[in-house]
Amino acid sequence: MKLQILLFFIAAFLSCNVIDRVEQATGKDKLKYANRTIRSLQAELKSDTRRAIRQLGVREAKSKGDELYQAEAYDKAYYYYDYVNSKKPLDKEVSYRLGVSALAVRDYVNAQENLKFYIGRKEYPLARYYYGISLMHLNEYERAIQQFDRFIVDYKDPDSTLYHTASRYRDGATFGANPRVSTYKIDRLFTNVNSAYTETGPSKINENSILFTHFDKDAKSSIQRVSLGGIDDPVPLPEVINKSDFINKDPIISPDGETLYFTRCYYGELPECAVYRGKMRPNGDIEEVRKLGEGINLPGFSSMHPCLAVNEFGQEILYFSSDRPGGYGGLDLWFSIRLTTGQYTRAYNCGSRINTDYDEVTPYFENREEMLYFSSNNPETMGGFDVYQAKGEKKYWSKTLSLGVPINSGSDDYYFRLQQADKGYLVSNRNGAPFADYSNCCDDIYTVEKK
Repeated sequence: MKLQILLFFIAAFLSCNVIDRVEQATGKDKLKYANRTIRSLQAELKSDTRRAIRQLGVREAKSKGDELYQAEAYDKAYYYYDYVNSKKPLDKEVSYRLGVSALAVRDYVNAQENLKFYIGRKEYPLARYYYGISLMHLNEYERAIQQFDRFIVDYKDPDSTLYHTASRYRDGATFGANPRVSTYKIDRLFTNVNSAYTETGPSKINENSILFTHFDKDAKSSIQRVSLGGIDDPVPLPEVINKSDFINKDPIISPDGETLYFTRCYYGELPECAVYRGKMRPNGDIEEVRKLGEGINLPGFSSMHPCLAVNEFGQEILYFSSDRPGGYGGLDLWFSIRLTTGQYTRAYNCGSRINTDYDEVTPYFENREEMLYFSSNNPETMGGFDVYQAKGEKKYWSKTLSLGVPINSGSDDYYFRLQQADKGYLVSNRNGAPFADYSNCCDDIYTVEKK
């Protein structure tokens, strides 16, 4: 299955998460996972494209928005409808479609404010469904429960996929109203890392520095290194890692500190993401950068979010996220074992204890605890991606457990990584950060610490 156009998201993990599911439920066999996940978890048009939209006439912009909406490119249709709505705010069709499309770019407030006018109108039967989801993203869980309850009663088709999906979202809103409370506290990382745009994929180099991915205002990505606790600006890694005309992201260093793994995504009409690795030298150079073999990077499909684990037998296991065939739907978590020859086995699915019919992304294996942390956007979350944990390895896992609040929220929460026994990082687009655009547009890095 091919991916949609990669504009940067991303973000991450990013998204048409909600939208694609509804279209799938109403009979269209479209993409089964979120735009946002593939696009590095953020949807944003390049600034020059946005300027070009503002040069269009209202009729032409609406026509282009309609074309993109019908093609289910909601993250791009949003910007055309947003412009048209600013010029012609009384157009009901534009306002409704703007509300629906706003969910794809995580403009939760805009979605809620537009969708609320269409609840109960026969010509917009899904307005209440989308409105309930927007309320979840805004942490208004009791109101979301009311909307899903009413939608389920009104929909009158208990055998449909959409009916069951709405029921699952209701379960997620119920959990959000009375969440599990974890022992973590979180804080937004210092300003020489986070910007007004997007930062993701934090990975510890040593006690004093980390790697992370930065996306600028033009959606260009770079993997950067920064010293902690200082005022020095981050330094991009060399061109051998940050190849131009590609999205380079998701850096993670092997437990022995000798190998860098990362994701590289190809631009294009049918983009693909693949996992790469390179040797880290003591002087800071990175050499022998190469794409991993077909056991991990299956041609025609995407692999991303690499994570390394070493079990008690010394086996090196690479976990990653992929949309390849043989999964449970959307992006699943897979694993491959590195042989003594240095080659990797074919990939195996991590199983139904981990994977769902939605997207599972950003795995991180904590070797000391033998615990896998990952994020999923299944409807039972508090909204968007939530972080889960499961003990085990390969395809043998305990029951998954949500980390609850404050790790999870109504926004997207992923890239949870414990870099010490009680300290680590999280990426989120939750409220409270000074983003360049609307609230929740972008991702920032947070520190987490057990109380």
